[in-house]
Amino acid sequence: MNNTSFDLARLPCRQFKDGTWRNFQDEAATEIRLTLNFEDGFQKNLWAFPDGRLRDLALGHALLDVCKAGTIPEIVEESEEGFRLRIKPGSPPQARPWPGPLTPQDILEGAARFMEMAGRWDATGCFHRAAVFDPASRTFIHHVEDIGRHNCLDRMAGWALSRGEALAGRVLFVSARATASLVGKAVRTGYAMMVSRSAVTTAGVDIARKGSMSLIGFSRENRFSIFTDANERIAEAG
Repeated sequence: MNNTSFDLARLPCRQFKDGTWRNFQDEAATEIRLTLNFEDGFQKNLWAFPDGRLRDLALGHALLDVCKAGTIPEIVEESEEGFRLRIKPGSPPQARPWPGPLTPQDILEGAARFMEMAGRWDATGCFHRAAVFDPASRTFIHHVEDIGRHNCLDRMAGWALSRGEALAGRVLFVSARATASLVGKAVRTGYAMMVSRSAVTTAGVDIARKGSMSLIGFSRENRFSIFTDANERIAEAG
C-alpha cells in the first residue's frame, strides 16, 4: 500500500447561494478503498482518507472487528491495494486504575481543547475526529481524524496496539453521535468513558450501561449531559 499522505482535493463546482450562481473550486476529501486480507482467506474492504497512517487503521479495525478475545492482529505484507494480516495470540495492554472523579470543568475544558486540535474539520465539514484523554494526567495523549467515524476509533486502537499503549480505562472524545455501533466499539476497546460532542441514541446508552462505560453527550457550548455513569467517574461538584 502506498502510504503517502494526500492533501485535500479541489473540485470544480457550481453553487447557488443568496439568489445567485457562481463557479468556483471547492475543497473535498480524498477517499480510497483499503483492502484487508487475512491468512484464512477472509477479506474486508474499508474506505478511508489516505493520510499516511493507514497501518494504524488496518490494525485497529482487525483488532476491534475481526479478532476474538485473546488474539491480536499483525501486518505481514503491504501492497498497493492494502494489507495482509494474520491473527496471533495476545492481548492489548491492560487498563490503568481510574484515578478518581473528573470534575465538570475537566469535561468542559477537554471538550474545548478537543475541537481546537489541528485537523481538516473546518476545511471541508467532511471529517470526524477522536482523541484519547488520560484521566490521571488530565492531558490528551493522541488524536486522529478520518472521513468515517468508525475509522477514527479503529485508527486509535491500531496506534495504541503498535506502541504498546493502553486505551482501556481512559476517556474517548468523539465528534460523532454516540450510536449503538460506535459505543459498542468503544466498549470493546475498554474505554472507561466516552464523551460525544453530538447526540446519543437509546441503544448507545444501553450498550454503554451494560459495558460499565460512562457516556456523555452534547459536550459543546459550555455544557454536557450525562446519560450513564454508574461508577461515578464524574464528580457532581465543580
